[in-house]
Amino acid sequence: MHERCIAILIGMAPRGMMPRSMPDHAANQGRQKRGFELLAKAMPGFYVPTSAQKGRLLELLGISRKFKQTFDAIRLGVASFSEIQPARDFDLLEIKTTDKCLPNLPEGFFFGLTENEEMLLRVLEGKYFLCFVSLHRDSVGHKLASWKDLQKLIQHKRVQYQINLRGPRARARNVGTPS
Repeated sequence: MHERCIAILIGMAPRGMMPRSMPDHAANQGRQKRGFELLAKAMPGFYVPTSAQKGRLLELLGISRKFKQTFDAIRLGVASFSEIQPARDFDLLEIKTTDKCLPNLPEGFFFGLTENEEMLLRVLEGKYFLCFVSLHRDSVGHKLASWKDLQKLIQHKRVQYQINLRGPRARARNVGTPS
């Protein structure tokens, strides 16, 4: 029993042993895909850029390419990606999706926010938005929120660290290196 608890805590439990409350990566990806499909129909100018296109957008904003993973999509202010000239032609969007029924979206939304996402929200106020998407049949929709909007909506906020421990390869490289 003790080994099962440890395996669950460190995320190495055999398939079927994980409790139902643990997030399922495949389910999250499917939910995000459905959110993108909804936004493609509901939001004028919604566009999911390639990695290379994300680099170009960050270049236009004068921001490091290390932020390529900090946004999922853009809202175009022009007819197509190829027409983007200045940074005012687009907004960056970080998509947060849920299956929960939220009739007053985004009220009641629970989500994670990375340090880089928070940084872009603060620095690019009015240019970088969280896009909250509800896929529940009774509350299908989306709402955008800027940093200022988010501050008015937050009920509780806590910091959580995600930690990756070194694997066997990293240990082998560090043999003889003091800890």
